[in-house]
Amino acid sequence: MSWSRNLFALALIATLLLSACAPAAPVAPAQPGGESGAAVSGEPVKGGVVIVGTPQEPGTLNPLLALSSIEDAIGSFIIEGLVQVDENGEYVPVLAAALPEVSEDGLVLTYQLKPDVKFANGDPFTCADVQFTFDAIMSDLSGVSTAGYRNIDAIECPDELTVVVNFADVYAPYLRLFSYIIPQSAGDLAALDNWEYNRAPNGTGPWMVKEWQSGNFIELAPNPNFREAGKPYLDQVIVRFLPSREVGIQLLGTGEITALWDITEADFPTLDSMAAQGVTYAGAQTGENELLLFNFGDPAVDAPADVAANPHPVLSDLRVRQAIQYAIDKQEMVDTLLYGHVNVGTTVLPNGTFACPLPPSEFSIEKASALLDEAGWVMGADGVREKDGVKAELKITTTSGNLLREQTQQVLVEMLKPIGINLIIENVPSDVLFAGWDSNGLRKHGQFDILLYTTGPFLDPDSHLYGNYHSASIPVVENEGAGSNYSRYTNADVDAWIDEAAGITDVDARRALYCQVAEQINNDLPRLFLYERLLLTAYRTNLQNFQVSPGPSDFTVGSQNWWLQQ
Repeated sequence: MSWSRNLFALALIATLLLSACAPAAPVAPAQPGGESGAAVSGEPVKGGVVIVGTPQEPGTLNPLLALSSIEDAIGSFIIEGLVQVDENGEYVPVLAAALPEVSEDGLVLTYQLKPDVKFANGDPFTCADVQFTFDAIMSDLSGVSTAGYRNIDAIECPDELTVVVNFADVYAPYLRLFSYIIPQSAGDLAALDNWEYNRAPNGTGPWMVKEWQSGNFIELAPNPNFREAGKPYLDQVIVRFLPSREVGIQLLGTGEITALWDITEADFPTLDSMAAQGVTYAGAQTGENELLLFNFGDPAVDAPADVAANPHPVLSDLRVRQAIQYAIDKQEMVDTLLYGHVNVGTTVLPNGTFACPLPPSEFSIEKASALLDEAGWVMGADGVREKDGVKAELKITTTSGNLLREQTQQVLVEMLKPIGINLIIENVPSDVLFAGWDSNGLRKHGQFDILLYTTGPFLDPDSHLYGNYHSASIPVVENEGAGSNYSRYTNADVDAWIDEAAGITDVDARRALYCQVAEQINNDLPRLFLYERLLLTAYRTNLQNFQVSPGPSDFTVGSQNWWLQQ
């Protein structure tokens, strides 16, 4: 059987399995676009419990230590920033009274804070908390990107409700900074890893952690000091950890959960058929890609700082990475697994203000094979190429329990067989793959061949490009694993373009530099973009005011306004 027929068979099986819990008659699909798919009806009603299902359990709720989207999203129930991204993809003030005033030279931001804002424990929110957040981000113990924050020379507090941010150099995407605020009462920075705050944050948002049962659920209760009187409307939000997205879809249909985080484009047909059961979905375009991340370093060496001295025995050769891309029919994958709902991946910056559209890669088994021949990889009798005693066998790793990614892996296995590359599927729980430096995370320590997951720049590409492609963001012993350049990719031109763009306020000039970065990434192939992703959450139509944001708050945006229609 050819790979294309195998692909069709996989998709058909998945569809049959998922639709087993749904009515047979299809209905017209809801349109994801950052807004609720169901019209709000009636006046808000107080009380009730919303249960949100997720196939991932966060490792922490502290944004200083967060490594995955679910950690950011759940944390956003509790933790707020000076600004946030709303459901329309726009920056809006939250703890700030308005967007900041900017000096004529672009070096000074002045925020006026909302008065009478309190943390859940009753402490007032002041400028001192912003200062503490900055100090925490810049701490050696923090695992977050310091892009933009490194440009800050000093923070001044003329009074408790005024924050003056002084930059040493212009930082154009300044609105992305201070998207969360950590209270000064959180603890001693030297003990960051052991803060009680990590599992029970003290925030200004509408919710607070009441109980966290590992492997089971997080129960959230209303913040008694939330600034919006009478809100949140609900009595309780429970985040329930599920074995898989497919189980979540079944529970959504029966009403055992109210919403299901992080559905995929492959779920559209099933969810559309569940409209009669009171199920719909909402989404937003994020700029993220489902991608393959190649390791340039030897996975047998722990976090090599110099990949030239410790190269990957197969993937360090650009011709191998190019051959892999030639061998993947991205359009066929999209059409069959994703029902044609998304675009094939072509660029690290697919949409938004700084979009850099690039042509799709060519599908050619002939060119793939020719490149491998040129690179000295000889086809063996077993159908697997070999060079200098090394087999062209590569592990492909993703999070376990994700049906779409498992199908994608199987398809990739079949697509690479004709060119003599043997992919071996090896999946692990999300808390293993996304674990931090001190927990020996696979990504952080470079203990992998190829990773399959989703990431992207959201609204402004600076932080993403710096954190994922700048050589300063390679996790090594010296920086205690900071950064997300898991490929261990180094290109001096890319470093320079990213650094330069961060100091340019002219949008067109920044875009030009980012497009140079995007083109170089496609030339060097530290990552291979399979298809563009939508950010989707399914929910029951009796949940009112539900929205999805393309920012870190994801499905939690405006959760104080949720209410249940009786």
